Amino acid sequence: MTILLLTGSFILAWGSPKPDTTKFDRSVHGRPFDLEEIFGTALIDDIRSSQDAVPQWVIAGELTSDTLYYGIGKSTESQEAADNDARLHFAQYVEVSVQSIATQQIAENKDRLEENYNYESLVSTKMSLRGVKITERYLAADSTFYSLIRYGKSTYHRLVTQEIQISLEASIRKQELAHQAAEALSADSLRHKLAMDSLFMARKQAVIDSLDHILKMNEARIRQEQDRINLIKSQHAAFLKIMPRYLLIDVPTATIPNTWIYASARWNPNTEDFRQLKAGVSLWLLSAETNVWATKSTINQTDLSLKLQLLPEQGDLYKVSLALGWVSYVEAFSQPNHERLREENGYKSFLSILDDELKDPYAQNTTFFVTGTVGLPQINNHLSLYVDKRRLSLANIWYPFPRNMGDAISIINQFDYILSEYYRNRFGDQLQWQLGLRLIAIADRFATMVSYEDHEVWMLNFEFQY
Repeated sequence: MTILLLTGSFILAWGSPKPDTTKFDRSVHGRPFDLEEIFGTALIDDIRSSQDAVPQWVIAGELTSDTLYYGIGKSTESQEAADNDARLHFAQYVEVSVQSIATQQIAENKDRLEENYNYESLVSTKMSLRGVKITERYLAADSTFYSLIRYGKSTYHRLVTQEIQISLEASIRKQELAHQAAEALSADSLRHKLAMDSLFMARKQAVIDSLDHILKMNEARIRQEQDRINLIKSQHAAFLKIMPRYLLIDVPTATIPNTWIYASARWNPNTEDFRQLKAGVSLWLLSAETNVWATKSTINQTDLSLKLQLLPEQGDLYKVSLALGWVSYVEAFSQPNHERLREENGYKSFLSILDDELKDPYAQNTTFFVTGTVGLPQINNHLSLYVDKRRLSLANIWYPFPRNMGDAISIINQFDYILSEYYRNRFGDQLQWQLGLRLIAIADRFATMVSYEDHEVWMLNFEFQY
């Protein structure tokens, strides 16, 4: 197939048919194809940008879309030359689609066409470009003229399909008349044939109308879903700005601290004993931290962990983050070393005692862990899951006043299934519920938390970041 661009029109032709000198008969050929009659006035008749900003289509030089056809032209001579260049590129852009539509239409009507029917047998189809208006114009600082043509694909496909159908119908009817004349068919037989063809076309049109209705219904559902998302985003805009903290009650989330150095301490106000000391550093998507756990201020557990954030917060509405980590830990000190730690000033020899403990190949353990967090804006919640071979923890962080106070106040519920007996409470509970109230005094600097843990104690948690 070839496309010829003239001053006001282009011609799509298959083969080289002999010119028809007979008077144009609308009853056979259908009415001439005129985009201007169907489109009406173009969206933008003649607009030349006078703004300083260069349009995106000028910068790109070429545009692609699932729903639009484009033609971009430019010239250093005149705006008219740029317009003609745009029409040429538009014609070249739609050439493959027009050929595909023609192939499809011939295949669909092959049962009504002669066996040797091909492109050369198809009547030339004239498609006027008078209706293809320039959508936008732009004059660059270097006096280069730019022109843009933009048309909807579905509309253009429908118009081309209709014109090709008219040409095919004309060819089909000519064949029928020739066969009827050769076979001396009666007028009744001809009317019956035409009636059957009309019924066939009506059935096809009914199928097209049904598919069009289904398409419109799908488009309506998509618009409704997008409207729902936009409504949720507007109603919960304050929550969507909140990033969950790197720590729940005693397990990490998938978030990396925003500062280089961070530390925390957990203290029992009733016994005035320290329960946990944490120190860590973070860099971009990686953090490393060490923990020391104690009972009545006597160290009995320790660990060293590395965490890599594989998926920073992603998602337009339900933001998801994911992290993978590795932990090396000592579940419990041996009895001799535990007694050494309990001695007065025994903590001063902690590193020496830890070194002795690690000489035992069975004392040190390792595990990988996975932690993920997802935001639920409708209920102002972050839901977090932590898993390693010692425990499984599921927690939610609820922000009661996100619009006025952001994440300054949050309530944490953490549910634990503890596999290692060394990490259970003194009652040996495998299932454990912990509750915490976090107050952020200085964002990314200082926070406190009151938590109920081990089904019996209230703890104070102090978090520092620098």
